[in-house]
Parts: sequence; C-alpha cells; structure tokens
Amino acid sequence: MSTVDRGGSSAGQGGSTENRAAQIIDFDLARCRKIISDLHYRLTRFSNSDRFYEEYELALYEYFEGRGVYGEDEDELYDNFQSEEEFSKFLTWYSLHFVTDEYDKTFPELYLERRKNQLSALEREILQSYARSVLSVYEVQRVDPGKGVEVRDIFADRVCSIVDPAAAKTLCKWDLFYGGLIEILGYHLLGGMPLTIIPQKLRRFTEQNLHEIYREERENYRNFRDYMKRASAEICALVENAVRNAERPEAPADPEADKFSQTSLLFRVGDYDAFLKTIEKSPVFTASESWKPGVTPPAKVIRFYWLHKEGMKRPLKNAPGILFLKRDSLVAQCTSAKRAETLRAILEKMFGTIVTYRTTVHKSVEKRAEKAPSEGSPDSMEGGAIGRETALRPFDNWIDEKIAAIGNITPREAVKTPEGKRRLIDLLKDFENQNERALRRGLKGPDANFFPVEKVRNELGL
Repeated sequence: MSTVDRGGSSAGQGGSTENRAAQIIDFDLARCRKIISDLHYRLTRFSNSDRFYEEYELALYEYFEGRGVYGEDEDELYDNFQSEEEFSKFLTWYSLHFVTDEYDKTFPELYLERRKNQLSALEREILQSYARSVLSVYEVQRVDPGKGVEVRDIFADRVCSIVDPAAAKTLCKWDLFYGGLIEILGYHLLGGMPLTIIPQKLRRFTEQNLHEIYREERENYRNFRDYMKRASAEICALVENAVRNAERPEAPADPEADKFSQTSLLFRVGDYDAFLKTIEKSPVFTASESWKPGVTPPAKVIRFYWLHKEGMKRPLKNAPGILFLKRDSLVAQCTSAKRAETLRAILEKMFGTIVTYRTTVHKSVEKRAEKAPSEGSPDSMEGGAIGRETALRPFDNWIDEKIAAIGNITPREAVKTPEGKRRLIDLLKDFENQNERALRRGLKGPDANFFPVEKVRNELGL
C-alpha cells in the first residue's frame, strides 16, 4: 500500500511530500489514540465484571495498604478515596497494571488471551505493549515544544521520545515522574496512568528505597523489572507519600491525639503464623474478634487494638492504636506521631525479625485551612522558586557558600566527592527546572531572578 493510500486524499493534490507525510503521521496517531481509548473502556468493563469480583476486592486492599489504610470490607475502603480523580486513578491502575491473584496476569494479558480472535492486529499490538509495560520513574531529558518529550528510565537507563503534545506543555526538562509507557507503530506514548511528578531532591531517596526493598525481597521476584511490575501499588504509594511529605514538611501535631492527622506505620510480615502465635499471648493487644488459639482466623483482615494498659476491657474505641494484619503486611494506625513512635518500638521489640519496618505515612483526616508561609519565613525558604535560599541574594559567591541541600558544604567542596557531586548535579537540575517553569509563567525582565545554572556548571567543570 502506498503512503498516499494510507493517508487518504486529505493531504491534498497540491501539497508537498513533506506535508503529506506529516498528515499521515497525525492520522496514524489519531487512529491509534482512538483505539487505545476504546480499549481502555473495554478493559475497565472487563476487569470490573462479576467474574473478577474477588480480584477487584484484593486490588482495593493492595492499593490502600501501601497508603497505611485498612478497612473491614470493600465499602469501608471506598470511603478513603479523597476525590473522583483518585478513584479514577485506582481504576486505571487496576485495569492496566494489577497482577491478578488467580491467573498471575494483568487484565490486558487476560483480555488478549480470551478475545484474541475478535481483535484487530493493531488492538493486539496495543494489548501486547501494555502486557510488556512496567510503571517506572522517568527523567525528562528534553522538551520538543508542540510535539513531545524525550525521557530516560532511571532504572533501565533507556532513552525514548514520547509523542505527546500535552506532555510537552506540562513537563519541563529534568522533571521526574512515575508512570508508564507503551510502544505502538514505532511511537512511544504515555501508558494511561496519571503521572506522579517527583521533586529532584527525592530522586536518591526513591532509587535507594526501591533497590533496598528489592534486595530484601529478591527471592520473591525474577528480577528488578518483575519487582517493579508486581509491586506497583506499593511503589506508587511510596512515591506519593514521599512527595506529599516533601510538599508538607511540617510534622503532625503531637500532644497525644490529634483529630486532624493520622500516622500509620507500615511493616512487612515475614511469618504470618508466628505473628499470630506471638500476639495471642500479648497482654497489650486484643483482637476485635475472638478465635480458638492456634487456629488461623478466616477474616481477610484481622484487627487488633493496642490497649492503654494491660487487661483493659471494652469498649475499645478509644484505644491509642489499631493494628491491621493481612497476609504479609501489617499497618499500625495512631492519631499521634508520638504514640506511633512508641508503638513502633513495642512492635519491633515484641516481634523481632518476624516484622520488618517499611515506612511511616502521615495523613490528614479532616481538611483545615492552612496559612500560606510568608516571605522570609522558615517554611518559605525551602523548595520555592530557585530554592529561595539562593533567590533572595546575589549568586556571585554561591559556589563558595554552604548550601543545606548538599550537606551544608560549599558547591566547590561538593564536586570533590562522588556523593557531593551527585547532590550538586541534582540541585542544579532542580534550579534549571524552576528557571524553565518561571519562563513558561511569563516571568521575565529586570524583576526576574534566574539562577545562572550554566555559569555554575562551567565554573565547577560540570
């Protein structure tokens, strides 16, 4: 088939070959995006059908357990969705990336397997691409205005160009994001999941934590890519929690209980039976429902109350903490960060190697007005445009001043060590990113205070 036949006659008889080719590419992409949108709809209906009810319920628990949230049943978990957008994000993750318990496959894989003879060649290619797709962390290398962005997978060291004009409008150079890509007809496209933007300063935290978790659980996965695929709910929650804590660095109120905040401790349970035997004998924890000693409870999620004191009788609604146990995960919830620290010490002493601490999640349970930090206040000095730390004074002597973000040493000292150099490079990427965002907002002229990134790089040999 000729190129003219593929594009139809819309290019016009008098148009140049270059113009016709551009319109053919646009036609192919538009057709591809339309089919992807239709497949998303069909996959959502397929994955939410009655035959997969248990998978859906399991996905809800898996999605929320990494966020420090448990419920007795599906309806209780629904109450934890903060918005329609969050619920939509969950449905997208479930339909495209959740690995089913019974079939050990994602829904794109199952749909392709069961409907293969009813699908077109392009639909099969799209589903195969989703089956290969793994949610990962990408760094924007270059923005091509009006067309797309070039990104690098920081875990696979793979560079590709995404064809997406909307991404070119919203993403800037050196942005980090957690999301997925698919490859169709030779094009790389964003894979449907809403992107989670990660500040540059969290790059090392993200890399180190994911590698550390993978090393601890390596026997459960074929390789690191398999871990990224199967643990996507946990990884997404870890990233979102880190971003949320970075954006709101203030600690929750601590004078005992605070009705506006909830602190959750997340643990991995290495031996479920040993955990139950240990907690059955504990005088400071009591189960919400009784069962015969030595018999595994039938409930999918078991709730234990942390007692104010040994032998405390019901009602337990005022217990200082609640434990939720499910399979190989444990979430401990308190309405006080101080109490959570005490509870963590108790659990680690009581269970030893049976449990492994993962992370702490701080969550607001009621919305309240928050006063914006004033200019010059301590809160406004961290992470603002060009870091405030540098924006409020001339940059001439910056490389010889101590910078908190790189370890309270000077940039000139930082380049002398591998770790200092990495931190400095990440900080300069962050400044360059903020410069670009300021330009996009229309900030220019004598009042604009852009950090001289290239001048610093040249002077320090970066």
